Amino acid sequence: MDNTIRIPLDLPDVRVLEVSSTEQGAWLIRVESTVNGTQCHQCGRPITPFHGVDTAIRLRHLPVFETPVLIEIRPKRYRCPFCEGHPTTTQRLSWQALRSPNTKPYEQWLLRLLVNSTMADVARKLTITDETVLGVLQRWVSPQVNWDEFEHIEVVGIDEIALKRGHRDYVTLVTVPLMPQGVAVIAILADRKKQTVVDFFQSIPTRLKETIQRICTDLYQGFVAAAEEEVPQAHIVVDRFHVARAYHGCADAVRKHELKRLRQALSQEEYSQIQGAMWPFRKSPKDLDDKEQALLERLFDHSPQLKQAYTLREELTAIFERDYTKRGAKCAIRAWCKRVRNSDLDEFESFLGTVDSWLDLITNYFLEGWSSGFVEGFNNRVKVLKRRCYGIFDVKTMFQRLSLDLDGYEKFGFT
Repeated sequence: MDNTIRIPLDLPDVRVLEVSSTEQGAWLIRVESTVNGTQCHQCGRPITPFHGVDTAIRLRHLPVFETPVLIEIRPKRYRCPFCEGHPTTTQRLSWQALRSPNTKPYEQWLLRLLVNSTMADVARKLTITDETVLGVLQRWVSPQVNWDEFEHIEVVGIDEIALKRGHRDYVTLVTVPLMPQGVAVIAILADRKKQTVVDFFQSIPTRLKETIQRICTDLYQGFVAAAEEEVPQAHIVVDRFHVARAYHGCADAVRKHELKRLRQALSQEEYSQIQGAMWPFRKSPKDLDDKEQALLERLFDHSPQLKQAYTLREELTAIFERDYTKRGAKCAIRAWCKRVRNSDLDEFESFLGTVDSWLDLITNYFLEGWSSGFVEGFNNRVKVLKRRCYGIFDVKTMFQRLSLDLDGYEKFGFT
């Protein structure tokens, strides 16, 4: 009983001459081109005078039932009757990648494998080198944004991220939210200097720069100054996440100081009744269960200052949750600052200075409720990529990997 099947090669413009097996167990398929002619590499005109065939080349192709497949072809050569000296040009078919040992379908399949994976892992699975995988990535994925893919850009997010542990070697991540969902990375800048960000804004085509309405950033003057200088029509929104992290940190500093005091002032038995309060203290009241609520009440009985810090923290969060106008938000935040100053909680002094300096940009959040939430969410994806790849220190490679993770299945999928 015959147990063989016929599988279409699915490579256009070729005729199969022979199928055999190599000593290593791979399928070797010899083909020849069915196309007559090519384009002269000098003048670009179509040429058809045949000039023989070149040395046979072997290209990796898609495996069949996990068995490697090699395509062998002797490229045709054609002589140009128009150029001086009548130079010859080697024919290259549509499925051949320039200066590559692989067919285009193979390289697209490799890129699908690389999505959410590592170059070392893909190389190991396909028994090829890391350099081969990197070469495929560089041939197919641009290291910079293609502005032609955008009709307009309404919102831009700017944030910094450290390439190494210990917050060293910062790079600047520039992203835009996509509608109805998703994020596109449009740049990864080599540092966070103001001039670097200015140069990037200047590189945006004028037709797109004029459509930017909001720029969401953190509490970093370099980003703000660059945006004000190059995109004056845009509202700059200091990210609510960074503001919240600042005043939450102040409340947490009160907790640390008070628990240190209580550890010395209370007996061991009394102190054991308030242990484990860190996470309940950091939670919003609506997220507390009965046990956590009781724990906080015992803690606040011993430390009215902690209760005051907790209450002030939640009051400011509530301001950001309400539907204020920008003017109303300024009044509410100033009133909150007055209550903080009357509380004598020294730990909030640094944040009060931040509010004094940044209040106008902070309250831009209330214009339309935009924040850098999409940036912070995307930062987590960058961190996962860094951990997965044991660090990426080249910004061009990072841009390519992020672009592949975001759009790889769409760009290199079967459809």
